[in-house]
Amino acid sequence: MENLNVLNIGERFEFKGFEWKVLDKDESGIFAVMTDFWQTLPFDTNNCNNWEKSSLRRVLNSEFLDIIGKKNLVPVESDLIADNGDRAYGKTTDYITILSCDQIRKYFGLVPKYESDWSWTLTPWSCISGGANRVRSVYPTGTIYDYGASNSNGVAPACKFASSNLKLCRQAHLVEVDGDE
Repeated sequence: MENLNVLNIGERFEFKGFEWKVLDKDESGIFAVMTDFWQTLPFDTNNCNNWEKSSLRRVLNSEFLDIIGKKNLVPVESDLIADNGDRAYGKTTDYITILSCDQIRKYFGLVPKYESDWSWTLTPWSCISGGANRVRSVYPTGTIYDYGASNSNGVAPACKFASSNLKLCRQAHLVEVDGDE
């Protein structure tokens, strides 16, 4: 068994039946995103684009957190800055989150391409009342667009796995060798 931090950025691993991809790491653990959608859900059933109040956040940090296990994770802080720079929504701290537009750009080339549908980000289009129902989404080509929060898009959970509670067990595999060796 190895320390979790031996995983390299960009490497994939499985946990609780889901495949994840490492986006970042530090001494406390690895930040990873699921390589496929967990589900397709609305961002918020009341059409609100504030991640802190969203029904999706509640589902991820209850139902999905129960699957992954709180003790296996390190809380992560998310900046809820709107696409236009408005900081009215502040920041949140969650065990399970989704990526922001800034993280999509930061980890460009590492974030999996979700071929089946649009995926949610937690970035609001605007915090003012006229735009407070629009959330940024990412198309499989990488195009970012705003979408109504009550619509359904793919959900790719992201979280930080705790290196203090988890160990890496690499599966043994067979390698064919020449008869001369």
